[in-house]
Amino acid sequence: MQSTVKEFVNYCNDFYGMGGVYDMAFTKKEIAHAVDMYFGRMSDQVTWGGGDTVDRERVYEIMREIYTFEYKVEVA
Repeated sequence: MQSTVKEFVNYCNDFYGMGGVYDMAFTKKEIAHAVDMYFGRMSDQVTWGGGDTVDRERVYEIMREIYTFEYKVEVA
């Protein structure tokens, strides 16, 4: 699990940033903004998991809500 916000943003970037696992070309600034929004949405039902996969996927859903992106699939 990620111990700091910066580490969590970097973790999300490894998946959704340029060259990431899913390469959606989100910037670290965009990811950090979505992380801030995620923290603001926390409640009894939505809690911090220490920067785990569930947290990352929740941040991704927020980015899908607020940013327009084009997912590119390469066809051989």
